[in-house]
Amino acid sequence: MRRRAGRPQLKRDPLRTNAPGAPTHCYMRLVLFSFIVVALLAGLWWWGKRPRIYRNVPLNGLRRFIWSLLAQMPSGGFLVADRRSDAGFLQLALRSASTNSYAIEFGLPEIDWSAPHFEAVHAALVRQHFEVAVEQGSGQVSQFMRVTISGHSEEVIGRAMTLFEVVADTLGWGTSPTFTVRFGGPLDVPRIRAQLAAARVRGA
Repeated sequence: MRRRAGRPQLKRDPLRTNAPGAPTHCYMRLVLFSFIVVALLAGLWWWGKRPRIYRNVPLNGLRRFIWSLLAQMPSGGFLVADRRSDAGFLQLALRSASTNSYAIEFGLPEIDWSAPHFEAVHAALVRQHFEVAVEQGSGQVSQFMRVTISGHSEEVIGRAMTLFEVVADTLGWGTSPTFTVRFGGPLDVPRIRAQLAAARVRGA
């Protein structure tokens, strides 16, 4: 009799991942890194959807929020630090962001709470070598002051903190005002993803 052909045996380990010396740790690292990236991006998406409000922030604590504005927001994103004890606020808008080169703009309206010290703020900022522009306002805002700061991230953050300190002091807010900080605008997810990829390359 003719022998019946045997059933072909499927290879259980075609990639030989169980073979001696196979780099299984590489696969595990890849899976773990992929999971971390997905979880982080999901977290950023969720964070971008929820209101981003931070209370009881001291003046010297605003530095980290300026860093967040530069690192995570697209052009047009902004932060506002509302004074908690009385009327008044500090605000910054991100005008441009590229590879470690940023431009931000500070704006101060001349309205009821700032009007008595508006000219003094202008003079104090000029003494600190800021480029100050004042334009005609409208409605309840008689004038509007703009200050642009550009450079690499640490330079921009340092100059912005100096500006905040000068403005707060000149407006008579004392040495330790506290603020409620809020952000406006979406997260710049592509730039955050690129930063994560760059960090992965540096850590390789």
